Amino acid sequence: MSGRTTLVSVDLDDLACYHAIHGLEPPSATQQRIVIEHCLPRYLDLFDDLGVRATFFVIGRDLARDLEAGGRGADLLRRALAAGHELANHSYAHAYDLVRWPKARIAEDLHACDRLLREIGAPVVGFRAPGYTHNVSLLGQVAALGYRYDSSALPSPPYYLAKLGVMASMAIRGRHSRSMARGWQSFMGSRQPRYMSQLKLWEVPMSVSPYLRLPLIGTVLLAGPALLASVLRDVAARQPYCHLELHGLDLADPGDEHKAGDGYAPELLTRQPELQVPLTVRLERLRALLRARGDVRPIASIVAS
Repeated sequence: MSGRTTLVSVDLDDLACYHAIHGLEPPSATQQRIVIEHCLPRYLDLFDDLGVRATFFVIGRDLARDLEAGGRGADLLRRALAAGHELANHSYAHAYDLVRWPKARIAEDLHACDRLLREIGAPVVGFRAPGYTHNVSLLGQVAALGYRYDSSALPSPPYYLAKLGVMASMAIRGRHSRSMARGWQSFMGSRQPRYMSQLKLWEVPMSVSPYLRLPLIGTVLLAGPALLASVLRDVAARQPYCHLELHGLDLADPGDEHKAGDGYAPELLTRQPELQVPLTVRLERLRALLRARGDVRPIASIVAS
């Protein structure tokens, strides 16, 4: 890929995902709606202000629950489509062990999310696996949907090792994470988009730093240790190819002593890095990075039809 390319994608993971990886009790029904009803509008407002066009990866179960409750989140997703953003498939169940399921069950899960997205008007052409963990069997089902790309690769061995460390620490303290310890291959490979001819599918990886391959993702760039985050934001601003992966929770409002936040569980507030940095700080850091990158596009815009 030649020239300067900037992609932004946002995983709209609901709070059930975070409670699962931290070994917490499931969130309440109200908390389940926070990401799509509170965080998503902040992204839409920011992106509209900056002229950014991004890809939102949607979980099917979250959209199904929203439609049953009146469709407020679905209306926001339609607003995203009308503004030129892309909606893509992030599976229906967001099962971290999706790669271990039988092929027929994987196909059923991916079809369920695809169907819901198309019902609200999205021309779906892309997929991202839960927890980044993917393999040929899973990608075969993605290709069978006629999609043009997969964007599950985060080629960052340090991220994988850090994940194993956190899971081991939790196990020592008697807590169980739903994250997958297996799947190290998902954190290796090329830093550049590549065409997988055997699957007729593009792989569009998320960006990492040169050499050390530290992840250039929102959790690190917006809420990581101050010096490291600053250095990596500078790296992200200068890379010829930058695919910045964000999560809905990156624009969460934890609140403070002066105002109420979105309503997160106290146990999550102490464990999730984004919730320990004021929203105003994260917003300004993201705004500055997107301005430094300039022209920002959704993933579908760079892959051949």
